[in-house]
Amino acid sequence: MSVRTRHEKYGEIAVIHAPERLRADESGEFRQTLKEIVDQGINRLVVDLSETTAMDSSGLGALVSRIAVTRQNGGDVRLAGCNETVNSLLEITHLDQVFESFDDVKEAVESFS
Repeated sequence: MSVRTRHEKYGEIAVIHAPERLRADESGEFRQTLKEIVDQGINRLVVDLSETTAMDSSGLGALVSRIAVTRQNGGDVRLAGCNETVNSLLEITHLDQVFESFDDVKEAVESFS
């Protein structure tokens, strides 16, 4: 299954719009998009999860995959628009303590200021 992952730049910040499902069979393109953006030297990422309704360990792994690199280079990965399902998963895995989460993309982008 092909999943389209959209992204856009706001200066030195990239906003990645996650697909509806981030599961084993759908998270590969998302992970690749994150890698390509970080490989371009962009280390401030906002992941918009407002449309994501399902996520498993592969989706979590994709989110975590670039966090060390971004932080080593003075950046971070921040989450925006997490619904109750995604928030519960982040809490269960204690990743809510790793990622800063914001209500919307605008708030997350502004948090880098």
